[in-house]
Amino acid sequence: MIADLALRSATREGGFTIIELLIAMTITLIIAAAIAAAAPPARDAFERVPADLDLQQRGRTAIEALSQTIRSAGANVAATESLGLLSDVLPSLSVAGEDESGFFTELTAIIPVTNAAQGLLALNQSAPGAALTLAIDHCPNVKDACGFTPGSTAVVADGAGHFDVFAIGVTNAGARRVTPASPLSRAYPAGSVIVEADQLTFGLAEQPDGHYSLVRTTAAGAVQPIVDFANGLAFDVIGRDVAAGFFQIQQVDIWLSVEAPTDSLRRVIPDRVFRTSIRLRNVP
Repeated sequence: MIADLALRSATREGGFTIIELLIAMTITLIIAAAIAAAAPPARDAFERVPADLDLQQRGRTAIEALSQTIRSAGANVAATESLGLLSDVLPSLSVAGEDESGFFTELTAIIPVTNAAQGLLALNQSAPGAALTLAIDHCPNVKDACGFTPGSTAVVADGAGHFDVFAIGVTNAGARRVTPASPLSRAYPAGSVIVEADQLTFGLAEQPDGHYSLVRTTAAGAVQPIVDFANGLAFDVIGRDVAAGFFQIQQVDIWLSVEAPTDSLRRVIPDRVFRTSIRLRNVP
């Protein structure tokens, strides 16, 4: 009897029984399965949080770029005093690309640059491609063609609804003359306003990988990306027809939709729609 108990004790001290090993393996597999099940959600959450923050940041960046441009459109300059506000002389904001819902997909703004070169035409332009002769009045730099330089962008308007955005080709400081790089749509009369300005057009452009980006196109045709993965853009406008013969926009409503950068993230992060409404400060 004593010998039998000693033998059982020795066997026990030598290792685990098959049943104990099976129980331990079962517990280990259960724990491993629980960890494996928790890993994908944890990984998705780890990837989703920064991607969601990036999406929010891209949306805010786009809305800020649009808002700043719209608020600056039509800013008044001294040269327009004889004709009224710049926004009364030309359509500082315009929209295009009307869709089936009545919204627009492109917006164009004409913005005087900081410390803009400017002036009034002293003489009637002899032909659409001829030089524009500037008066001394409202000429910020008489000795340097009123501040205009070759290659810069300018807008000329006659106050009757006609305007042209064009590149300066040649300047003659002594005669206060600027010549367009290419013929204008018409010859402009004396008293017309000419102002150094930017013309920026906002819209969506398809990229090589198939996604769309919000881009800004300059008067010279340069395309400047603002944010990637913008999959929807719409503008709605409120305004009035003015006597000059164009539609003067007074308020712009914007809808911008942005999406996550990959298919896997799009399955867990919904598109974000950013909306804002902007009332133009320079328009009555």
